[in-house]
Amino acid sequence: MGRKKSFDQHIVVAQMSTLFVQRGFEGTSLDDLVTATGLLRGSLYSEFGSKQGMFMACLKANLKKQPLDDVTWRLLLVAMLELTSNSQAVNEIVSQWYAKQNSPNIATQLGQQLLKHSHILSGDNDNGKRS
Repeated sequence: MGRKKSFDQHIVVAQMSTLFVQRGFEGTSLDDLVTATGLLRGSLYSEFGSKQGMFMACLKANLKKQPLDDVTWRLLLVAMLELTSNSQAVNEIVSQWYAKQNSPNIATQLGQQLLKHSHILSGDNDNGKRS
């Protein structure tokens, strides 16, 4: 008989979400996820299947939030910039979310989030000049 799960999936997803937002998908290693969650590799793989499965669980959980918070917007950016062109599963999650949006301004909001994430809208970029 298998062992009972001894962790709160909501907490683990929040911990992983923070890491994916900070480092991106490619920049986040499995060791990083193990350290952030305090779980063993086997527990993470057993629950989520793969690193992509971990990211998808984070993305799905965060897209349920209304209104979308900063973490969710940034996970969407990570998904679109790093995964949707290579992963049909992630592409479907983002495409389905996008299709359900009733706001004609969603593309504008995504663009603003990208500019914010790039520190272009933050106001601290010295008029766009970087050394």
